[in-house]
Amino acid sequence: MSDRKNITPNFEARLQIEVSNHCPLCDKPLFEEKNGNSVKLYQIAHIYPHSPTSEQLITLKDVLKPDDTESFENLILLCPDCHKFQDSHTTTDEYMKLYNMKQKSLKQAKANDNASKVPLETQIIEILQKLKTVDTNELQKLSYSPVAVEQKINPENSLLRSKIKEYVVLYFPFVQDTFGRLDEIGELKFNKLAKEIALCFQNIEEQGLPQEDIFDSIVRWIYNKTQKQHERIACEIIVAFFVQNCEVFNAVT
Repeated sequence: MSDRKNITPNFEARLQIEVSNHCPLCDKPLFEEKNGNSVKLYQIAHIYPHSPTSEQLITLKDVLKPDDTESFENLILLCPDCHKFQDSHTTTDEYMKLYNMKQKSLKQAKANDNASKVPLETQIIEILQKLKTVDTNELQKLSYSPVAVEQKINPENSLLRSKIKEYVVLYFPFVQDTFGRLDEIGELKFNKLAKEIALCFQNIEEQGLPQEDIFDSIVRWIYNKTQKQHERIACEIIVAFFVQNCEVFNAVT
């Protein structure tokens, strides 16, 4: 059995980031402010036990055991209550719940890394800023159903489908016209931007994330690449535009 790992500050910071400083099981905050200092309210838990008891070995005999129980892939932050429960109530279901959470966060981190390597036309900032001030009462609405959205979002993702359809119906003509004007005067190369969006989607999709996580990852990529100079909802509107424009998501088979 491997020895206990000496956790470095950078290693611990990565664990904090992946759970957004909240217990992934109960959502309790993992920090509190006390006398001007941040106090840790978490413990570093092993997904597969570091030193499993004979009972745990029997219970987890059919799961995939990690080569190194001290690896980043086998560690996760939990609040003390959830950590205690996890250690004392080991079941295959509880193990798989934590294992799947960790795998999802690893895929999300990899997707974000892949996306960050894709360049983005910085001139997109102009349209993001326009979206912040546009009067929605003056927008021309689509007179047709956004067919591409219907064909590309899985039926079980009804909330995502509804959100994207709403953005498309309300903002698609405005975004399309604005992109066209910027392209005509040479302030933005739309074809290049569309290829960058498509490449970002492909890099993220490779991680096998569900559609709602892919959508959020592309939104985060645009938000970060444009130095967070605007509201996140503007990035969602742009991604919805490219769903309808067919750079994001493939037709559901």
